[in-house]
Amino acid sequence: MKKRQRNKILKIVARQINSGDFTKLKPVHFRCIRNTFSDFVDKKYITEWRPWWYDQFDNWGNMSLGEEHRKFFDQCWQELQEWTGIDMEKYDQYVELNHKNVPKQTRKRKERKEKEQPIRKLRNPREYKIRVNEGNGPIWETIIAEPAFQYQGYVFFIAHYHNRWVVSEPITGSRITSDVRYKRAVKHAKELIEKHFERFVATIERFKQEESA
Repeated sequence: MKKRQRNKILKIVARQINSGDFTKLKPVHFRCIRNTFSDFVDKKYITEWRPWWYDQFDNWGNMSLGEEHRKFFDQCWQELQEWTGIDMEKYDQYVELNHKNVPKQTRKRKERKEKEQPIRKLRNPREYKIRVNEGNGPIWETIIAEPAFQYQGYVFFIAHYHNRWVVSEPITGSRITSDVRYKRAVKHAKELIEKHFERFVATIERFKQEESA
């Protein structure tokens, strides 16, 4: 859709919804604003939020991923309101009234059975310990994993945990990264460690000091 046509539709939608008129929009108009919002959020997530989150690597233990996600989406909603002129609270009310139970596919399609992907077998399984957050704080949990890679004398291991491949390090038991794909998880973990190695070492030393205190 051309930019001029999109902006015209956004003005029409803003005028209707901001007035409190929650009459169902034309399908083409609703599809336009839904795609506009989705593209806006996806772009900011990939180009702004995700790089920022990885830069906070050495402070992940003091942060909540869920809380940071909530802040990000609240900010996106505010920026969308300023850009489009659509009152986002009223837009939420409109969606609740008109599109809550509308299926994404309007045509009936034959359901396909999802094939379960076989879990890759560990070639060199060993017992490692990871730290997981519980209600009363972090605890150590024993899992079966295998060495994933080494960097500057530090060994990192990988395990299939909660349906994802998780790369961790054995000293603090902290997770480096995770992915549904084995190789992708290892590749991403290597990139993070190489990029933030000095911070990683500082975190390890601080942990050792706290444990010995």
